[in-house]
Amino acid sequence: MSSTKNILICITGLTPQIVTETLFCLSVKNKIPVNEIYVLTTSRGRDVILGKDKHTSTPKTPLNKEITAICKKYKIRKPLFAENEKHIIVAKEESVELPDIRTDKDNILFPNKAAEFIREKSSDPENTLYCSITGGRKSMSVHLANAISLFARPQDKLLHVLTKEEHEFKGFYPKSEKEIEDLEISEIPFVRLRSLLSSEMKDTKLLKYKFDKIVKVTQRRLKVLSNPKKLIIDIEKRELRYANESLTLEPMEFLFYYYFVDIKNRGKGKINVYDFILSETKDQFISYFEEFYPYYYINEKNWYKKGFSKEYFNQRRSKVNKKITGLIDDKDIADNFIINVNRRYRDSKYFIKADKNNFIIKI
Repeated sequence: MSSTKNILICITGLTPQIVTETLFCLSVKNKIPVNEIYVLTTSRGRDVILGKDKHTSTPKTPLNKEITAICKKYKIRKPLFAENEKHIIVAKEESVELPDIRTDKDNILFPNKAAEFIREKSSDPENTLYCSITGGRKSMSVHLANAISLFARPQDKLLHVLTKEEHEFKGFYPKSEKEIEDLEISEIPFVRLRSLLSSEMKDTKLLKYKFDKIVKVTQRRLKVLSNPKKLIIDIEKRELRYANESLTLEPMEFLFYYYFVDIKNRGKGKINVYDFILSETKDQFISYFEEFYPYYYINEKNWYKKGFSKEYFNQRRSKVNKKITGLIDDKDIADNFIINVNRRYRDSKYFIKADKNNFIIKI
């Protein structure tokens, strides 16, 4: 039996009707069965969903009751929806729930919660998300759309439900043929960034970040990816050139950096310090010197006899990275070209983030 699920995610404020209207469009009009329903809202929005809000303009029937009614009327299977915090998600700070989306602080808490929720639901490859941005404040719609743009897979959808003004807020779902005809659902195209950011997510645990941090990382990644400039590695001159700037390195420093570019070109890319101190690495450096600088390597304090040490590795990496950050004044771009590290106890991996196409090697 298939374990695939169609999950409807809505944002609501004071009009929970949008949930049942979207359910109607998907399940009745488009014949797409909905397995589960989740609503992102505020603390007052939750009271409206539960039929407990005291204002005269809000519905007094619980949303769950109306979901049952529409499913019974149109003979569709009722999606899983419970009147609890698992299905009615309210953004909160510690124990204080968000009553509305008005302030700058609110516009940090709600997107963090929306991103966290979409990230969680999109982590299951068997789920297809149908996300409606019709309800709630406009800022809530923007936050949900941003979360979808970051985490959605190819199968996930962003939706908007519309009806004519004469039918708005009359009921939880259409009762006449005219209301059915006028109720429409449209799929909104959006930019999917998940695949573009997949390597960044893996390397920096982006999936655990708050939304504002994700935005910063995404902007940095897009800036790096859109940068047309390449780093020129001139072996004969022992020179690194970027834009209109250049620097000349000592033979060992130059080859230390070239080594990381070389292993990237050969498909390895990441090494730990224990790989570097192997005799095979020493032999690789001897071959570099013999090919490019045959009169230099014997003056490097007999490294070619003893091999490298962890201390030597750390010193060279620090010096090379400092010089590259001096060469490239944009710190985000420089970070793409320095020798980076994914830190892990006893198995930290060292690598250059930049794609091999970002380098031009001149021999």
